[in-house]
Amino acid sequence: MRFVLPILALPVFCITLTGCATYRPAPLPATPPLRESLAALPHRLPDGGEISMAGPLTLQDVAALAVLNDPDLAAARAQHDVSAAELLSTGLPPDPSINAGFAALLGGPASMPSISAGFMQDVGALITYRVDRAAAKAGLAQVDAGIMWQEWQVASQAEQLAVTLIAGQAATASLRDDVAVLTGVDNAIQAQIAQRNLTMNDAAASMAALAAVQSALDAAEQNQAHDVDQLDALLGFEPGTEIPLAPPAVAPPEPDVIAPALATLPRRRPDLIALRYGYAQADARLRAAILTQFLPISVGAAYGRDTSGVITAGPQMSLTLPLFNRNQGGIAAAQATRAALLAQYAAALANAEGGARALYTSILLLRTQADIAQREADQAAAMAKSARIAFAEGQISATALANLQSTAGERERAYIGLRGQLQSSEISLATLLGLGLPPLAASPKEQAP
Repeated sequence: MRFVLPILALPVFCITLTGCATYRPAPLPATPPLRESLAALPHRLPDGGEISMAGPLTLQDVAALAVLNDPDLAAARAQHDVSAAELLSTGLPPDPSINAGFAALLGGPASMPSISAGFMQDVGALITYRVDRAAAKAGLAQVDAGIMWQEWQVASQAEQLAVTLIAGQAATASLRDDVAVLTGVDNAIQAQIAQRNLTMNDAAASMAALAAVQSALDAAEQNQAHDVDQLDALLGFEPGTEIPLAPPAVAPPEPDVIAPALATLPRRRPDLIALRYGYAQADARLRAAILTQFLPISVGAAYGRDTSGVITAGPQMSLTLPLFNRNQGGIAAAQATRAALLAQYAAALANAEGGARALYTSILLLRTQADIAQREADQAAAMAKSARIAFAEGQISATALANLQSTAGERERAYIGLRGQLQSSEISLATLLGLGLPPLAASPKEQAP
């Protein structure tokens, strides 16, 4: 029995090695994972459904595709595995330690060499297990809530970019119409000048109007290309990939929905829920820091035989006495972290509600302005149509037609811009209020600030 512990330690050590993790290389990609066509884009939804890629994409289709394919979201989702690994780590006890020693007898009255063996297990993790586990669970839930909030934002951004692109297409088409009309007017004037029926002064207004509209068209096409690149980046496309879009159908939040949505905002918006979980994690870590005043605590057993043949065996224990340090620094840091997160949550809650209310007020103003702009655009378009007919019949001057056509185009584009801004704001408000988005469980009530 003298060599029982050393002999048993060897197979235990071998078995332990067989269960250890091994290294596997994970090389970085050599090329960017960008796609060149809509058909190559993954479009299967998590519930098993599929997004139809046959025709123009609706706002909901674009949002879903962005959530499925945004490269930044894929990187954010990888953080779930990191937090899940931390949760796994807190559920495992620390590995025990063994020690063994041998001292050869080189001389003296003794008759044999000495041997020793020991086994120690840190049991401090048992004391903090519940709070450590609660902190890890809250951390994982915080990461998941943060990922969901990022998904909401990506979906909203994709919808807003689609609205902006559609508005940009309408504005660009309006500018091209103006260029075509004003080019025809300018050509007619130039022909009259060549026949000496008009002078260069008569061409000044049409030339100036044509130059202004052409410059606006160039700027609009540049902005359109920039917006296309932004949406391509969200969907994981090569830059410059055109995406067919259906006319936007935005359902504005109803007034009677605003107040109930604001009242339940802390329990539904993922960013606020993530902060609640963050506070719960900080609270658990504070309790763990208080408990660790007495750690580490280790228990075990020791076996030994000296050179005279005396054999000893018995339990061992080590305990830290909280006399001087008492983990005061760790406790103070945990208290400060919890207080900071409490203040951060209060500020985020105030900003969330205040931002939603301010945006709703802005939407009401935009609706009024868009209605007025639409009426003015319709009136100006009717006058420009009549002016084109009158100019063809020689009843009005080219200057009058150029002015009326420019005014009609400007008012039409003003309405297009206000309509797009209104639709983008309504999408933003729905996101801020968490309307039409999947639910997420709130953090435990007892942990909530």
